[in-house]
This record gives sequence, structure tokens and C-alpha cells, in this order.
Amino acid sequence: MAEITVTSELSKLYETTKYRCLVYSNRITDDIYLRLCGVEHCMPDYRFDAGTRTGYHLHIILEGKGTLCVNGVEHKLHFGQMFVTKPGEEAWYKADSEDPWVYCWMAFDGNIAGGCVERAGFFDGVNCLDCYVDQQNFYAIVQQTLSQPELTASAVYACTGLLLQFIGLAIKSYADSEAREHSKHEYHADSYVEFAANFISANFATATIGSVAKNIGIHRSYLTTIFKKKMGVSPQEFLLQCRLRQACKLLSETNNPIQEIAHNVGYDNPLTFSKIFKSYYGVSPRTYRRSQASKKGE
Repeated sequence: MAEITVTSELSKLYETTKYRCLVYSNRITDDIYLRLCGVEHCMPDYRFDAGTRTGYHLHIILEGKGTLCVNGVEHKLHFGQMFVTKPGEEAWYKADSEDPWVYCWMAFDGNIAGGCVERAGFFDGVNCLDCYVDQQNFYAIVQQTLSQPELTASAVYACTGLLLQFIGLAIKSYADSEAREHSKHEYHADSYVEFAANFISANFATATIGSVAKNIGIHRSYLTTIFKKKMGVSPQEFLLQCRLRQACKLLSETNNPIQEIAHNVGYDNPLTFSKIFKSYYGVSPRTYRRSQASKKGE
């Protein structure tokens, strides 16, 4: 990678024949601000290990194919789609060996960043969506941003405006997809939500939100929208609640090993189960079991 411009410690532009990236750390507001943006023509099998990073990184696939993996779940993606990685997620993405992807991206953060990402359809557990606006519009915005890395007051305001345009296009894409989904559905949204809730409750140990949407016959993003509107939580959160309620019941009423309980509620890895359980309840499964036993003995 060749660094061709360094305007200050807060702004750097990198460029090779396959890659252009602007690292941009200045801001005019804490509500929403650009962290970096770029375009990359990936080599076959090129893999980027994002790890757990800060900010929201929204990618638009301009050509080719690749794989996104978030928290151990892989998604096969292609031209005409977009994907995002979110703060705290463990992620990597890799170009296809025969048809490697080209993508542009903007990474951003701020007080309203999470809300913006949700408005674009990337709800809890949703990291990839079909794109319903011309991908070249995203590309043009990124190219325009890359062309002005300076930290003059006008450039900083311009880059913030371009970021908002980029996010606005993603929100428009989701709105267009929702309009299409609504127009083609045979049943009322409440019927889909009721079926989804019942399906998750009965199959929480094996269900995924993708499998629920497939069984109903609707798009996952549409299910997430109507479910959250009706139930107040996303389908992913509802699934988590079902699993953890059953885990609490088994911890309280049986002496089954924690590894077995983890498997019974849908977690092959007991360490993953314990981490999620503690994050939700504030105590480990073992501590929860002891506390319930002591209550019974009182």
C-alpha cells in the first residue's frame, strides 16, 4: 500500500492500483461523523479480518462475489447487495476465488449512527441486504469524498454532507424494498408476526431468523420490521429471550450439566451460552443455579 497524501494527523489518503482509502478523523458534530471511506478491487480469496472494531462499516458490492462472516455466521454475497459490520461484532469478509468482489464503503460513528443503520434496515442480527438503488450512486459519493481529503472547514462540512447522502441512499434502498414487500404479501402483517412468534417459541433450539422468514415466505428484513413494530423487540431478541427463559427453567428445576442445557436451548458451545447468559442476566449460569437453589432452601 502506498501513502500518497498526508494532510495531517487527522486525515490520510492511501492509494494503490487496487485500493483507495481515506482515513478521516475530524468532525463537526458528535451526532454523526465519517471515520474512513474507500474503494477496493479485491484479489481472489483476499480476506479481511475486521475483528471487533468500533463504528459502522457499510459496504456496497459493485461487482463480483464474496463471503461475510459475523459472529460465526457466514453469508454468501454478490453484486446488488450491501453489508455492514457493527461495533462489538466479530467479523471477517473474503473475496470469491473466481469472481472477486469490488466494493466501496463508508465507516462512520456518532450518537445517531446506530439509529441510521437501523433506518437502513440493518436491525439486530441483520448484516446484509439487497440494494434497491443504483450502486453507482454510492460509488460516486465515495469518489467525491476521496477527492477532498483536506481538513479545511469547507471540506469537513462537505464530507459530513456526503456521508449523510451515502446513508440516505441506504435508507431509500430499504424503504423501496419495504414498499415492494408490502405490495406482494397475501396476508396481514400481524398474521406473519403471530406465525413467526409461535414458530420461534416452538423451535427456539434450532430456529434461525432466516429459517423463520423462509417458512413464512417473506423476506427477513420485512419480518424484522413488522415483528419489531408489533412485539417491541426484533425476532433475534425474541429468539434469545425464548432460549434464556428455557435455560433458567432447566437450571432451576434440573441438575443437568450446563453443557447439556446449553445444547438443549440451541448453543453448541457452552462458553458462548455462558457469555450470553451473563450478559443478559448479570450472573453466570452456575451462579444463577446456586441462587435459585438457595431460595428453595429458605
